[in-house]
Amino acid sequence: MPEEDQDQRRKLVLAFDAKRLFNNFTGLGNYSRTLVRNLHRFFPEHEYHLFTPRIIKNEETAYFLEENRFIIHTPKRFNPLWRTWFMSSEINLLKPDIFHGLSHEIPFGIHQEIKTIVTFHDLIYEKFPDQFGWWDKKMYHLKYKSAAHRTDHIIAISNSTKQDLIETYQIPENKIEVLYQSCHEDYQSELNAEGELPLEIAGLQNYYLFVGSLIERKGLMQVVLAYALLPEEYRKPVVVIGNGRNSYVDKIKGMIRYHHLENDFYFLKKVTNEGLVSVYDHCFVLVLPSVYEGFGIPVIEALFRHKPVITSDISSLPEAAGPGGILVNPYSPRDISTAMAWVHDSKVYENLASKGRSWAKDHFSAEKTSMDLMDFYYSILT
Repeated sequence: MPEEDQDQRRKLVLAFDAKRLFNNFTGLGNYSRTLVRNLHRFFPEHEYHLFTPRIIKNEETAYFLEENRFIIHTPKRFNPLWRTWFMSSEINLLKPDIFHGLSHEIPFGIHQEIKTIVTFHDLIYEKFPDQFGWWDKKMYHLKYKSAAHRTDHIIAISNSTKQDLIETYQIPENKIEVLYQSCHEDYQSELNAEGELPLEIAGLQNYYLFVGSLIERKGLMQVVLAYALLPEEYRKPVVVIGNGRNSYVDKIKGMIRYHHLENDFYFLKKVTNEGLVSVYDHCFVLVLPSVYEGFGIPVIEALFRHKPVITSDISSLPEAAGPGGILVNPYSPRDISTAMAWVHDSKVYENLASKGRSWAKDHFSAEKTSMDLMDFYYSILT
């Protein structure tokens, strides 16, 4: 947008549902922190209000607690219904230009003159209901479907999620805007990581990497089966980063023992952002054959670190990977294994790494995604 048009834009009062920002330290929390931090970084002239039922203070939330950056709203006393029902009275008194629910929800009772937006990340609870308890599944369906219909606008983080909303909740297409997300700025640095690898994998180089929750739909079992099919010349260590239920992890490790691969797989549960940048920088390729993702943050993290990706040819993953990915049938260990061998071709590897990094910078950089979101804010106010 021309500079003169930006200069004429008025200052906005922006309010956010910041529960996940202050209390969740995986996907939805990371999205919230990255989005709000980047908006403040590129558009510090606006007024930012964060609504949350409670605050956890740690390294990840410290930025938002520094004086004068954000105005934080919390209930005077604990009330489990505050976020759903009573928060709206404070929002109405504030009269922000926009209230943005960052994770599938908005409170009831927001005045009509306040523009509302809800970000939808995925509809996993609808697509894979067996992964959720009966109560959680029921509540997610009721709350999220209600928010999708009550809000003025929806942001979907991928075209795949947009299609799910249209097909599952019958949301009109013109109500949904696809706006991609970014990842933490540590991954976007042009420099190689200076941090050391976690102790468990110190000294490893050129390994296959899997990053994600250890649950069935992420496809780690298929990675194990694909690795078992690999010719010896293409075998490298496999580093797995993520947490999961013991029953599924035990099943994975049982399959590793069955194929006598115990010395090839390394499991790490928790790695800091700084440490994970180093993990990406020392890896050979990311392998993530998930069958369903709202977006797939590990894919763009790897691309920003100049690493190719082997990922699924379904769901949102082709959008995230772009020309930096080899797309495979996530249900086929043979297909995954073939890709793991093919990426050893130096020309293939360099082409994927180069085009993948350019794709990530062009579509998912902090500046690009923040500019797109701010443009959208202004577009709904005119």
